[in-house]
Amino acid sequence: MRSLRGIDLRAVGAFLLVLAAGIGLLFVVAGRPDADTAPRPAPAAESPLDSGSDPVAPAGPAGEVVAAGAIQPARLSIPAIGVDAPVEKRGTVQYENPFTGKKVDGYGVPESMRTTSWWSDGPQPGSGQMAVILGHQQADGGAVFDRLHTLDPGDEITLRDGSGAVLRLKVLGSPVAGLDKATSALAETLNSHPAEADVALVTCGGEFDDEAGTSTDNTVVFATVVR
Repeated sequence: MRSLRGIDLRAVGAFLLVLAAGIGLLFVVAGRPDADTAPRPAPAAESPLDSGSDPVAPAGPAGEVVAAGAIQPARLSIPAIGVDAPVEKRGTVQYENPFTGKKVDGYGVPESMRTTSWWSDGPQPGSGQMAVILGHQQADGGAVFDRLHTLDPGDEITLRDGSGAVLRLKVLGSPVAGLDKATSALAETLNSHPAEADVALVTCGGEFDDEAGTSTDNTVVFATVVR
């Protein structure tokens, strides 16, 4: 079973707004049940996240060390779209919903266009629960997840921790795009994740709404650990 600890945003209608350099990201933090059950509020985190990684065992090409369990990600590589970027640690933050004007809780996102962030209030990659990693996208290019929507099933994703231990994943299915930020579409997508999903990669998409100061959609790519 893979479950995502956090805030059930279907209950509170929460969104997160990020405004930077003329682009915007809107993400929903959602408690996530099993893929074969109806959505329900997720339990609170039972304990703080471990700052380290599980023991690792040597394996892989050229003496590569493969993570034996959960890791705290430090770097993300997606060769198919030319991504090789640091992973920042970001927790839950409060922002104002541009559509409702209400204060809401959401994912902390990267400070840079060229880095990614791991939601550190949720599961670690490789823990058996679904981790969330976020990155910016902008129409004019230059952001880390500009081409996330072009990934194909089976494309390789690599996460490394601070010691260099490797967690290898592959893309599950086609990217889920066009998730309207004015609705609960992102929460519903995360809540109905594939049963095998170990990581959800999230970015923005669609047209930029000048009035709201954010793009209109979200895109999600699910990935599973390659054992």
